Formats: sequence, C-alpha cells, structure tokens
Amino acid sequence: MNPGDKLAVPPAFYKVISTYNSIKSSYYKPVSSTKLANGAINGMMESLGDKFSTYLQDNDKKDLDDTMSASFGGIGATVEQNGTKLTVQSVQPASPAKKAGIRAGDQLMAVNGKSVEKQSVSEAVTKIRGKIGTTVKVTIRRDNADQTVTMKRAQITQATVTSALNKTDKSVGVITVASFSDPTATQFENAVKKLRKQGAKKFIVDLRGNGGGELNTALRMASMGLKNGQTIVKVQDRAGKTQVYKAGKGYDEGFKINAPIAILIDGNSASASEILAAAWHQGAGVPLIGSQSYGKGTVQNVAQLGDNAEVKLTVAKWLTPNGTWINHKGLTPTIKADYPAWAKIAGFATVNMKLGDESNDVKSLQTSLAALGYDVGAVNGYFGPTVQAAVRKFQQDNHLPVTGETNDATLTKMITLLSAKLQTDDAAMDAAVKQLDK
Repeated sequence: MNPGDKLAVPPAFYKVISTYNSIKSSYYKPVSSTKLANGAINGMMESLGDKFSTYLQDNDKKDLDDTMSASFGGIGATVEQNGTKLTVQSVQPASPAKKAGIRAGDQLMAVNGKSVEKQSVSEAVTKIRGKIGTTVKVTIRRDNADQTVTMKRAQITQATVTSALNKTDKSVGVITVASFSDPTATQFENAVKKLRKQGAKKFIVDLRGNGGGELNTALRMASMGLKNGQTIVKVQDRAGKTQVYKAGKGYDEGFKINAPIAILIDGNSASASEILAAAWHQGAGVPLIGSQSYGKGTVQNVAQLGDNAEVKLTVAKWLTPNGTWINHKGLTPTIKADYPAWAKIAGFATVNMKLGDESNDVKSLQTSLAALGYDVGAVNGYFGPTVQAAVRKFQQDNHLPVTGETNDATLTKMITLLSAKLQTDDAAMDAAVKQLDK
C-alpha cells in the first residue's frame, strides 16, 4: 500500500475532522489548511514514541535526501571549527571552490554578505549549499586580508570513505567509513583496491561515529567480506515474516576481501554499521574492537508525500545472522578499547577563561592540559593557581603571549596538538593492529 492510496476514514478520526472543521470555521484568526494538516501528521508521528519515525518537510527533507545520496549543490569545500574560527579544512579537485582559489586554512567570514563568524559549522554550510547552478558569494580571510569570491554551485559528491596505511604497520590498511550513503560501497571497494596496491595485506574498518544509512549499501559491503550464501541480516516485519539476505554476486558483483579484517565500533556506531559489524563478526569471525555499539535494531522506509515532504517510518526490525535483536543493547566488542576522555571533548563554548572561573569548559581545559603533560592538579572545573601556571607554561612552550588566561590562539593550538596526539594515542586502533598481527 502506498501513502497516497485512499482509505476509508476510521471512526477514531471523526474527532480529528471535527476539530479541523471547528478551527477552520471558528478560530479567531485564519489558519491555513496546510499548517493544520502538518500539525496533525506531526502529532501522529510523535504519538508513536519512536524517534526514528519522523515527518520531514522542506529543509529537513532535503537534508535527509542529501545525506542518503551523499550529493548536494555546493562549492566543494569542507569547513571545520578551529577554536572559535570557521576554517576551510579541504577543497575538492575541480570544484567551484578550487577554481575560485579557495585554500585549506582560509577563514570563513561571510556568505552572501552576511557574517558567519559566530555561527556553527552546520549553520554556515547550510548557507553555502543550495540549488545546483545558482550562485553564492563567499568571503574568506587569508593573511589578515578579506576577499569575496562568487561561485556557481555544482553537484558535489561527498567522500564518505577515507583510507590510508597504518602508520606503525604498513601492511595494515585503515578504511574509515563515515556513513552508508549511495556511493559508499563503491568508494569502499576503491579504497580496498588502492590500499592493496600500496601493500596492504590486512584491513581495519573504522565504523566509530558512523550512525548508519542505506540498507542496500550495508548489504553490498557486507557481502564483500562473506562467502556466497552466508547470511548477512534477517529483516522481520510486524507480522513476524522474516526475509533473509545472503551474500552473493548480486550484491558484491564478485568483489571479495579475502584478507584478515578487524572492525572498530563505539557508542555512535548504529544501524547499518551494526549490520555490517554483526555480519562479519558472526559469519567470518571478524573481531570487534572498541566499545559497545549504539543498538539500533529497526529498519526505516522513506515515503514521499509530494515534492517538499516525506515520512520516515519504522517498518521492521532486523536480526543478526544468528537471530539476535540488538535493539537498545548494541554489539559487545571482542576487545574493549575506548577513546581517552580528552578525545571526547567537542570544543570550548567559552574562549576566555581566567583565575577564579568555574565551569565545565574549565574542566575540559584541565583535561586537555593534563593530556598534553601539564600539571593541573585535580580535574574539578575550577580555574585555580595550578591551572593558571599550567596555562602559562603551555603558552610559553608554544610561543604564545604568556597571560595565564585562555584566548582563541591558546585554545586553537591546544586543539591542534590534541588532534595530532589522537593519531598516535588511539587505543582501539592499536589493539586492532595488534590483533591482526597475531
């Protein structure tokens, strides 16, 4: 049955129609029928008590569509939060941004003449993206000079997969999968081929922070690591009817990864990530390394309701190959190894911290300084003399003005050093390499 099919109105909905008629005829000011209809649909979705079933309109619908396709109208530049600044992290080859001369490290100042300095990454990126073929003006700052460039938005396909040889063991290829979107399986296959040419004999698939995505993408990728005929996942509808998906050429087109594999998971590895991890773990004995996964054991379908709206609705639950439903439980790692506490600090809401301050940001500051080897005393959220001395020493060591108080330059340098530290202090990655080297 399709969402647009006409059904007889059940008696329970007579009250809904009566309420609609009362509002339209008697409310003290006019209300559009569209607004009332949207309210009714939102109310029905909320009554399900299922956060994965939602009614999406306009920008929300577009965001989901863009995520699933990993394609959107944009300029081909990624933006990151660098201290309190928004800066360009990377620029895609042959993109509008590349042709306009934008470089990694440029500070993003304004979009279409409106400042984005105090906005989040997502807010700024939303302003840059738009309909393919339309123009956007972007102001960047480089070497203390501002310049504005006008670009025509083009279709941009996101790289959902990144890869590199492990720094300590060049026989291990590390593939990081950010999401399961339309192009992900092809990008994943290409990453495996590229790493093989570079000498990789074993692979680590990093699914940490990957919230999932397309079921078909997970099926194709899972089939690459299983023998034909092995079960990938079981999907069970509300009537209890179970459909079993099995590995085969129909999914992987004959491409197989016949090499030792380890998978990294954490509390944000969900849905399609868990399908892939469970399939390889139970079907091929692939070790899971990290922390307990999220535990999202349901399947959603997206039904279009015209050009500007759609309903994402939970329609089934999925089971691992051995029949386990992991909903709200997650997958338990074979080897437990989590990120250190300092690596989970998202950033600082407060830039200027000084003696006598007390806040969660001060606690994050203490944790960060301690991770970099500075004595901060007790990590208690209080900016006392010991913390002040640590900040002074940090500023002195990094050739910054020594004030004993934090500022943008101090926090930016701190974040940069912690990011570099994570590349060498990743316990889960180290455990995976050790496991593969056995």
